[in-house]
Amino acid sequence: MAKPKRAPTGRQALKTLRTRARLIEATIGLIRERGYSGATASNIARRAAITWGAAQHQFGSKERILEAILGLAYSRYLEAMSAPVLRTGSRDKRARELVGRMWRHYQGDHYRVSLEILRATRGGRARRARAWEQRQGRAHVRVVRKLFPDSDLTDAQLREALTFTHCCLTGLSMERIFEARVSHIERHLTRIAGVLREMLEAQDTTREAVSSRD
Repeated sequence: MAKPKRAPTGRQALKTLRTRARLIEATIGLIRERGYSGATASNIARRAAITWGAAQHQFGSKERILEAILGLAYSRYLEAMSAPVLRTGSRDKRARELVGRMWRHYQGDHYRVSLEILRATRGGRARRARAWEQRQGRAHVRVVRKLFPDSDLTDAQLREALTFTHCCLTGLSMERIFEARVSHIERHLTRIAGVLREMLEAQDTTREAVSSRD
C-alpha cells in the first residue's frame, strides 16, 4: 500500500500557527470572561474546537499556553514602544506620549489577561512568575532609556519612575473595570505624565543645584 503523501512543509507550518493562535485566543477569551479558573484544559480545547491531545501536541501543557500569552502581551508592548513619535520632541512631549501608549496597552485583553495569569500563578509557580517579572523589568528599563537618552537617571532611579507610572496606570485601569465610567481620565493621564517628567528631570535638577553652590 502506498504511503499517504505528507503535506508540504509550508502548509503544515501555516496550519500549526493557526492552531496555536486558536488555542491562545481561546485561553484569553476564557480568562477574560470567566477568570483564570474558567480556563481549564477541557474548556480551552472545546473553545478552540480541537482535542486536548492536539493542544498538548502544540504546547505540551496549559502552562506553556499561559507563558505564550505573557510573551505575546510583552511583544505587543514593545511594538507600541517602538513608534518613532516616542523618540522626537521635548522630554515633556515624550513623557506624555509614553504614558498615553502605556495606557492604551493596559486597556487591551492581552495585558489584562496577563495580570490575571500572574496573580493566579503566584502560589506554586511564584518563582517562575517573579523571574518573568524581573526579566520584563530589566527590559522595560532598556526600552525607556532609549526613549529618554537625555535623562541622567541611574537604572534604579529609572526603574522607580517606571514603577510609579505602572502603578498609577494599573490602578486607573482597575478603577475603570469596577466603575461604569471614570471621570477625567485625560486629566489623570496628564498628571501622571507630568510626575514622570519631573522624576526623569530629578538628576538634572540635583546637578544644577550642586553647580550653583560651586
